Amino acid sequence: MSKKIAVVHCSPRADGNSSMLADEFIRGAEEAGNRVVRMDAGRADIHGCKACEHCLSHEGSCVQQDDMQAFYPDLRDADILVFATPMYFYNLPAQMRAFEDRTFCQAGKPFAIKQTALLLCFEDKDASTADAAIGTFRQCASYCKREVIGEVIVNGVYERGAIAGNPGLERAYRLGLGIA
Repeated sequence: MSKKIAVVHCSPRADGNSSMLADEFIRGAEEAGNRVVRMDAGRADIHGCKACEHCLSHEGSCVQQDDMQAFYPDLRDADILVFATPMYFYNLPAQMRAFEDRTFCQAGKPFAIKQTALLLCFEDKDASTADAAIGTFRQCASYCKREVIGEVIVNGVYERGAIAGNPGLERAYRLGLGIA
């Protein structure tokens, strides 16, 4: 049975390294027969959560009217949520955090998402510099009761296209292909 997968690209840089990771994951997931929707959160106008709790008393409806509204319908019926993102200044980028914070509305009307994955790339040659960012991703997954089904971590890439030929692209493709 095919899955519905929401791939959230969190970089404001079009066609960069994290975008290439997302593309390879999507190619594999679609070849495996899954339905994939790509959400370009990195270039969207998404405001941070206001902690107003409007969503708790209004069936998950967020009071803010920004680009996040277009993403909610696909999030509500997605089986899997995949984040494709760069790491900025040793942390997850603000674009990803704003997107993820705004999924709090699922407290008022739960999403169907049961699994998640991370596609992360960054410049630093020391892979351990991503430990805190990866830990944050895992903690959020645990809090939301989502099984982490994979992590593709690629370090040592910065310039647009630097990831070309990197084995991380094949790992992203294989992760997508393995979802059935």
